[in-house]
Amino acid sequence: MDLAAAVFSTLILLVGFWLLIARQIRAAVDGYAIQSILLGCLALALFAATRDPDLLALGILTIAIKGLAIPAVIERQAKTTYGKRELQYHVGFPTALLIGAGLTLIGFVAAARLPYHPALLAEPVLGVAIAVTLLGFFTAMARRDAVLQLAGLLVAENGVILVGLVVASGLGLLIEFAVFLDVLVGVAVMGFLIARMHETVSSTDTSELSRLRG
Repeated sequence: MDLAAAVFSTLILLVGFWLLIARQIRAAVDGYAIQSILLGCLALALFAATRDPDLLALGILTIAIKGLAIPAVIERQAKTTYGKRELQYHVGFPTALLIGAGLTLIGFVAAARLPYHPALLAEPVLGVAIAVTLLGFFTAMARRDAVLQLAGLLVAENGVILVGLVVASGLGLLIEFAVFLDVLVGVAVMGFLIARMHETVSSTDTSELSRLRG
């Protein structure tokens, strides 16, 4: 179990770094899908070790909704820009990687100082979870394209779920379903707004919104 947790959590963190430097919108959304599937696989591995049905539900919901449904919704709603590349960004990629490394270090330091008693997952996984959350928020701030900003927020949400896996070993089934439904609806709304933004200013670069001011 420790080996599986180490492998999955490491891959989840690496995908978080990949999203920092992904310039093509399709690649970023695919990266989010892969990260979500890895998170679901980790929950299923925990289920295999504990036979906790909440972990089974979490794994299936994560793969089905976050790994498959949400990327499909984003692709459909942002189809006009899905295959394009981001041309401008707030933070350059070398700088973004350095900041990402610093945020990862902060995550591990914070995990070491929190009053956490390992149950199913060891302390380093909590560090990964905090780091992924920070990387997601930073990605949302560092990118200018609305789709990539949305991907960053979804990655941060993956980090929060991973924190829940470490600290609480899964949530109640009703809470899990409600959270995933809220995220799916939120993505659908954001996708619609992104599509409307592209129709209005012919771009999903959020800096172009200044053109809408009267």
